[in-house]
Amino acid sequence: MKDVKDIYNVAIIGCGWIAEDKHVPGLKANKDVHIAALCDIKPEKAQRLVDMFDLKDVVVYSDYKEMIKDKNIDIVHIAVPNPLHCELTVDCLNAGKHVLIEKPMAMTKAECEKMIETAKKNDRKLTVGFQWRYRPCALYVKESCDKGMLGDVYYAKAHAFRFRAFPRWGEYFSGKNGGGILIDGAPHALDLALWALNNYEPYSVKAHTYNKMAGQSEGNIWGEFPEDELKVEDTGIAMITMKNGTTILLEAAWASNTVYVDNTVTLVGTKAGLDMPGGDVRLTGVLNGKPYTMEPDLSAPGAPFSIQPVEPMYRESQEFIKAIREDCEPFVKPEQAMVVTQIIEGIYESARTGKEVFF
Repeated sequence: MKDVKDIYNVAIIGCGWIAEDKHVPGLKANKDVHIAALCDIKPEKAQRLVDMFDLKDVVVYSDYKEMIKDKNIDIVHIAVPNPLHCELTVDCLNAGKHVLIEKPMAMTKAECEKMIETAKKNDRKLTVGFQWRYRPCALYVKESCDKGMLGDVYYAKAHAFRFRAFPRWGEYFSGKNGGGILIDGAPHALDLALWALNNYEPYSVKAHTYNKMAGQSEGNIWGEFPEDELKVEDTGIAMITMKNGTTILLEAAWASNTVYVDNTVTLVGTKAGLDMPGGDVRLTGVLNGKPYTMEPDLSAPGAPFSIQPVEPMYRESQEFIKAIREDCEPFVKPEQAMVVTQIIEGIYESARTGKEVFF
């Protein structure tokens, strides 16, 4: 059912770093929305965002259950610790709100299924914050795959390596956020690979996790820390086999001694290969009997975005409003995000047992 309004009232639950860095600026720049409420168990964090961004006519809450009783709130963005994603999403959907939940969608496939079913039952839109899809390089990669430019893509690498970038905020180190790098940077990279391939049918995964770099915090961009603070994995490596035989190598690390640090995907097909160095796109193959490497101009007319690309945080907000207003599928479908969670769940199980996990 279409939900057509001139202005949509949006609330944000969770007023930490991701709300400050993405949700508030992304929403504030959208002429179709008004940030009507902010909620955090520490209301001073919500008030800080009100003051920082000079927000007007905003109600600050410490209890989200009170907030969602407000019938004037149309949409809720949820940016809370991962183990709370399912509960808060279900409550908001049952209260008649459309929901954008931060990644990962939830901790388990079963939780994702509950969220999707609740959205359908209440005829509300549900999407997930995989904003990497909106980068110009990612949109070009997706279009290239959809047009068959790479041929039969049989191998992909989802890469989320950092040099020294341990997140010091929230509960990442303690484990209360559900894990380490595998629920931080890895879901973005895995989502890009699955989306580009348009393949959401995993067959099996074999994985290893490591906690090797906790004592190597010198030079960490968010500050040093005692070695015994890190209780979760800092590195995860997984070999994922899809039902059609395609292989995806997922590699993610908060800290690594390598110069190849990036958030990217590599695709290898029968016609050409493609990777995304530093936010650009590079195509490799053979043309007229000669090897070639081409870096397309992502600002050229005809590319799958405007000549002045929109920042991902802004496009994410715009696309969700479009799905609500036009009653179409969200750009990031919850069924797709569920498969990311399913695979991450399998990765943790494989790393724990030392065995291949079958889906």
